[in-house]
Amino acid sequence: MEIKADEQAFKAVIELIVDHRLAPGERLYEPELVEMMGISRTPIRQALGRLIAEGVLEKIPGQKGYRIPTLDKEDLLQVFVARANLEGRAAELAAELGEDEDFRELRGLNKQESDFVELYGNQRKGVFAELNDRFHRKIISMSKNVYFERHFTQLYRRSSLYTFYYSPYYILDVGSAEYVARRKAGRHQSSGEHELIVAALEARDGRTAKERMEDHILNTVRHRLSLGML
Repeated sequence: MEIKADEQAFKAVIELIVDHRLAPGERLYEPELVEMMGISRTPIRQALGRLIAEGVLEKIPGQKGYRIPTLDKEDLLQVFVARANLEGRAAELAAELGEDEDFRELRGLNKQESDFVELYGNQRKGVFAELNDRFHRKIISMSKNVYFERHFTQLYRRSSLYTFYYSPYYILDVGSAEYVARRKAGRHQSSGEHELIVAALEARDGRTAKERMEDHILNTVRHRLSLGML
């Protein structure tokens, strides 16, 4: 299936962020994207509008261009606490309302994540980011709450900036001692925590699913703060 031009532009900007070719606070200009991607201005403009709505970019009043928002500790805490509350409740509902096919899909996504890290390490990081997106988005859809879906996207996209810029998985070189140690441990922590969430959902244990989802998201906050980079 052919990807629409605005979706192509949207994914291209996300890829620039994942690959650290754009830094927080750095400007991005519409003509640069037009030239870079060979896409007309209309779909580029549509993609930029979506990126602003989802908290990935911001427009500075009275100035040209767009920029990655400045990231700080207070914003980190607010966005991840909001995610933990929303996704925790969504997981609780998903345990009750999800169907067997939903659980099989989640189990399949979790296996892809685990296998991916073992095969590729932190190369092809954009692919791993997409798997994580699909996993969390699937649980939100299983809650069957349209308002959860509406607010999830903005929270998830904004929180992803902290993941892409501060997670060792996205910033370490594959040959570094720390990264090699992670590989020897057997699997990436995120996919291991996802596995615990899936197990609770499969057991239709809403309370445990909620607790594990909240722990998973708040563990990210603890980890980011422990790095001392914010």
